[in-house]
Amino acid sequence: MVKISLNDKVSKLREKSKAKNTKDKYHGDWLKFIDYCKNKYNCEPLEVDDLDSAYSLTANYMHWLHEDPEAKILKGSSNIPGREKINNNPYSSSAYKASTIQRILASITYKYRLGGFQFDRKNPSISETISAIVRDEKNNKIGQAKELLRKDIEQIIDSIPENKDDYKNIRDKALILVGYFSFCRRSELLGMRYDHLTFDSEGIQIMIPFSKTDQKGEGRVIFLQKKDDTEALYCPVRALNDWLEISMINTGPLFYRIDKANSIRKYELNENNEKISLTDTSFVLILKKRAEAAGLNDCNKISGHSLRIGSITQARMNGVPTHEIMKMSGHKTTQMIDRYTKITDIKEISIAKKI
Repeated sequence: MVKISLNDKVSKLREKSKAKNTKDKYHGDWLKFIDYCKNKYNCEPLEVDDLDSAYSLTANYMHWLHEDPEAKILKGSSNIPGREKINNNPYSSSAYKASTIQRILASITYKYRLGGFQFDRKNPSISETISAIVRDEKNNKIGQAKELLRKDIEQIIDSIPENKDDYKNIRDKALILVGYFSFCRRSELLGMRYDHLTFDSEGIQIMIPFSKTDQKGEGRVIFLQKKDDTEALYCPVRALNDWLEISMINTGPLFYRIDKANSIRKYELNENNEKISLTDTSFVLILKKRAEAAGLNDCNKISGHSLRIGSITQARMNGVPTHEIMKMSGHKTTQMIDRYTKITDIKEISIAKKI
């Protein structure tokens, strides 16, 4: 028998099959897994003797992320060279969500396979651990993101001072309104670039080149409609134009951090010599702080999905057809639309009220 292995060029080509945001997530997850292995077992993941050891190591890590208080320090931190940071997120008091642990498992699976292991994420040691974590989460009713409905968004925007000299106020209005009215995922929102925008008199057309369900990069186009003067304060088009004008953005990412001196900060650049956008953690912190300042309840339940869940729920409550919501949100099936829509809000449009 002849054993054939992938050559280096094919291995590198495989890595290009993933979107950049996905590769960054996988890389960051893998670096944290390496640190865990070194601290707990004095080895690296790819140094284990066999697949069973890799499965046990991974299952132990999944359990550690869910149960051990030490794991919380990883939330919001980064091990990526050049972007190292410690966790200063005051909201990291809860365990990792099951969905996040499953994403981390996908990262580990991918890296193990690139390393030559025939890694099966459905191995009983791993699948049973994940099932137990999911069941535990359901039993404890954790991990339920708070949806932000139209009234919540208006309350948040109303609470942001009308101070044109404070760049953060202008940026945050644009970030929240574009995030809500675009129905986009957090990664899609933070991945928006000036190059993806097309302006006309009625609004702004935005190209979403990659998404969670579009790894091949076929892309989709969404349209932000300019609202009339009666709703100018809540218009995503006006808010985004205000931010683009004050920040003088004409290329690269739309949303990035501002330093404490309230000036557009000169940030470290990526390999393409471009400014690096807001991180997922920064985005969630901004959203939570703005919600708290507005006096909203249960702000600890707000996550990066709260805008998307809220806009989908609001659309359902307003009677928007599911296929139209899916076209805007990029969902491939109605299952996720139904899952995102909270049962308490679906009651508002129950067909029983019409008979």
